[in-house]
Amino acid sequence: MAKSLLPQAYQIKHKLLNYGMQRFGEAYQNLEKQVFPQGASPDEALALQDWFVLEHVLPDHRTVLSHFLEDLEDGGEAVIAEQWGMVIQGVFHVRQVLDHNHFELMNLVNDVLYIVAGNPEQDLALEKGSYLMARLLPHQDYHIFTGIIDCLPTRKKNEIYALVAEIQTQNPKMAFIDNVDRIALAYRIQEEEQQDFISFFGSDEIILPGSELEDKLKEFYHYRYFQKKQLDGDTIAKTFQSKYHQPPLPPQFDFLENIQAEPDVGVIYDKTEGLVFLLRYGRFQEIFTRNDFKSIPGYRQILTGYLEDPNISTLPFKRMIAQHPENAVNVFKAFLKRKRFQLDKDVELLMKRYKPMAHLTRFTPGTIPAAVRSKTFLRSLKTQHKW
Repeated sequence: MAKSLLPQAYQIKHKLLNYGMQRFGEAYQNLEKQVFPQGASPDEALALQDWFVLEHVLPDHRTVLSHFLEDLEDGGEAVIAEQWGMVIQGVFHVRQVLDHNHFELMNLVNDVLYIVAGNPEQDLALEKGSYLMARLLPHQDYHIFTGIIDCLPTRKKNEIYALVAEIQTQNPKMAFIDNVDRIALAYRIQEEEQQDFISFFGSDEIILPGSELEDKLKEFYHYRYFQKKQLDGDTIAKTFQSKYHQPPLPPQFDFLENIQAEPDVGVIYDKTEGLVFLLRYGRFQEIFTRNDFKSIPGYRQILTGYLEDPNISTLPFKRMIAQHPENAVNVFKAFLKRKRFQLDKDVELLMKRYKPMAHLTRFTPGTIPAAVRSKTFLRSLKTQHKW
């Protein structure tokens, strides 16, 4: 295990933090006011700063880290920091305490074992068998800590595993990241679920009022788990019940209250991205299907919103271009105020301009296998009587 560059890695991380606070201090202060309107504690501020410099997408659709790498003059430092595009976050169980302030940690969220090196200038008092919430960055052939380390009460294992189940459900990316086998399994299940979505709704995309969204999704998942028969003649619920003595847990959707008032919500079940929710998707489609799209009220604002929203991938644009290529050319020419627009060249440049992170993002499945979620939840129940 190479260790010679470990002190330098922690120094570069500190350098990145200072860079972000100095160059993008105003953006950070605005973010902190939004997240902590009553003011942040020192630990809360440090945790937010760590997320801000590594993962927050700035108005130019880039991260602080990408700017930092661009401005670094030391090639050796850049080689170290270039590894930090993927942050590992989770609930960790300390399997072993190793020499030189190193630890063997099992991430209960993605089920991957990590060797993690603490800051050589600060001894970390972690005990074998303890639990913690932490964030990790890749470094050489192991990982280092970043941000806040939150030690969890070992005696409350039921709460720890309930927390793991909640994280897996609310943030599937954390459950899959860095776990090739789980990603492969989830993609197979997601593909099957997409086919069920098509069978139930008649298409891989639907448009409906926001007031109907939650009920329609509940109807779909009831069909998938409790009505649709598998090849062996049993439903998913019956198979799961016989194996785990517990019904499967359908996905839980925590929609914002204002979505109820939205008259136009699109739902796409994409083979790669899973369930994708898009506001005003019906109007967005109209822009690409109508020759008189310029007469659609606010068409430029809708396109601008879809392009500038970092939470919207290139997917809706790819769909419209594939389905309506000729009209797409006219739409982009009018929107960009250009006389020429070539789909085979200019679309990629346009997406790189507005969605540069899309070219760097590694998509993970949006569906967590029910077995993964329910086994974690069951474990939290089984430990309850012990503590």
